[in-house]
Amino acid sequence: MSKLIDKKLIDYINEVDSSLPAPGGGSVMGVIGSLACALAGMVGHLTVNKKKFSQLSKEEQDSFNSALEKIKEIKTYLTDIADKDAESFNMFMEAMKMPKNTEEEKYKRNCALSEASEKSISVPFNALKYCYDLIPLFDIILKYGNNGVITDILSAYVLIFACAKGSVLNININMPFINNDAFLENIKSNSIQYIKEIENKFYSIENEISLFKI
Repeated sequence: MSKLIDKKLIDYINEVDSSLPAPGGGSVMGVIGSLACALAGMVGHLTVNKKKFSQLSKEEQDSFNSALEKIKEIKTYLTDIADKDAESFNMFMEAMKMPKNTEEEKYKRNCALSEASEKSISVPFNALKYCYDLIPLFDIILKYGNNGVITDILSAYVLIFACAKGSVLNININMPFINNDAFLENIKSNSIQYIKEIENKFYSIENEISLFKI
């Protein structure tokens, strides 16, 4: 079976816009997040060959280049989520189809649903964590990046905000099926921390965005 990410863009869009339940929101969040990374990378490519960049200290240049490498790595992880989310959803649907006529069958089905839901939550949770990790890296790109493409790195923040919020939605919808309280508490506490910091950063750059009047 071919990977979703290997499809033509229009084919992927049309597959989302179909009666199939997957790929859905979680997969799309992975694509959005990876596009945010791509925009940050573009700003980087259009910065490192500029005279202004060469005038930065070695420490500043190294910090910028290191941020670009880390963003590129996270882009790969987020790209993979486009497929991993669809795969975890299919696993959950298989568990839903399990028989529930006897108490034993109900127990086995509930266990399978809990296990599948843990995996289904782990995918958007990882996407949320990647968004959180990207914020300080984007800050470096914004600080030293080419001002001629500043709107692109600001757009990347917007996409990361969307990816993070969408990922939280996908985390929440899978929680009712999970029986592992320790797992849930860890997911909840970390998710709250990540989304708050991402939201705070997004709102803090709104002034930057509003400078560009339409």
